[in-house]
Amino acid sequence: MTHLLTKSILPSIVWTVIIFVLLAMNSKNSIHILGLDKLVHFILFLLFSFFWGIYLRQFIKIDEAGIFLLLVISGSGYGMGMEYYQQYFTNRSFSYWDGLADAIGSVAGAWAAKKSPYGNRGRNQN
Repeated sequence: MTHLLTKSILPSIVWTVIIFVLLAMNSKNSIHILGLDKLVHFILFLLFSFFWGIYLRQFIKIDEAGIFLLLVISGSGYGMGMEYYQQYFTNRSFSYWDGLADAIGSVAGAWAAKKSPYGNRGRNQN
């Protein structure tokens, strides 16, 4: 199981598709209870950046700051892109607050991937 997480792109792609499916659902199927949907957005994008961070740290040759920035920009961009998708292609509306939750989740996931032993390239990470 650890090998699948650390050496395969599959978890990253599967999670990216899961996010798309969940955020493309009609609003009658979504969670809007006392900001719980913001927590869901945070967790979705935390895991997005975490899975991609674990994979990218194994296979691309850029420094830690570059990987972190790539994860935050791609996660935040994907989140905002999904907000626009919801506005134009579903019965859901655009929400800057959801986009902010996505961005914060992306930062948290990028940080968690950096600190994870799965994302460690064998160097001192201090």
